[in-house]
Amino acid sequence: MNSVSERKSQLRKELLKTRNSLSESDWSKKSAQIITQLKSIKQFEEAEIIHCYISMNQRKEVDTQLLIQEMLSQKKKVLVPVTDFEKMQLNTVEINSFDDLSTNKWGVLEPKSLVQTALKADLVIVPLLAADLKFNRLGYGKGFYDRFLKSEKSTKAGLLFEDFLLPEIPVEAFDEKLDILITEKSVYNRNNQNQPS
Repeated sequence: MNSVSERKSQLRKELLKTRNSLSESDWSKKSAQIITQLKSIKQFEEAEIIHCYISMNQRKEVDTQLLIQEMLSQKKKVLVPVTDFEKMQLNTVEINSFDDLSTNKWGVLEPKSLVQTALKADLVIVPLLAADLKFNRLGYGKGFYDRFLKSEKSTKAGLLFEDFLLPEIPVEAFDEKLDILITEKSVYNRNNQNQPS
C-alpha cells in the first residue's frame, strides 16, 4: 500500500495535468464565476484586511489578479504571501498597488518590497489544487501554507474549480483544514451549510 504522501503526490500529478489542460476560455470564465461567488459571502464583504495569494495564471490557478486590483481600489488592505525558501515559510507583505509587484525568478508575481507587515487578516484566500467536503486541502506539496495557516486565526477560504472537489483527499497529520470552499457552482461552509448559487 502506498504511503499517504505517495498517494497525494500521485493525485497531485494527475490533477495538475488535468488543470493545465483547461482551455483559456474555460479557465477564465470559471475563475470569474468563482470570484463573483467569493465577493457575495459576508466574510468577504465585512473584511477590511484580506490576505490573498497572487495567482500563477500560467499554471491555471483560480485567477485572483483582477480581484486584488479591485480590492485595492475599494480601499481594502491587501496582504500577499512571499515565499521564503531558506526558512521554508510564508512571509506577509502589504501592497498598495499592483505596480508594487514584479516577476520573481520562478515567474511568480511578488512585491518588490519584502518588508513584512504586522497586520492580521480578517480573511485569508488560499490557493489549492483540490479539496474534499471535509475541508481538507491538497496543495502543491511543500507545506508552506499548512505551516502558515496553523497560526492564522482568521477565516480561511479556498478557491477551486468544482471538478477538483473530490470525494476524499489523503490527509497527513500536519494538513490544515479550510473553513470555506468556493467553486464556480457553490459556496461550501465547514458547518455544512451548502449555499448553491
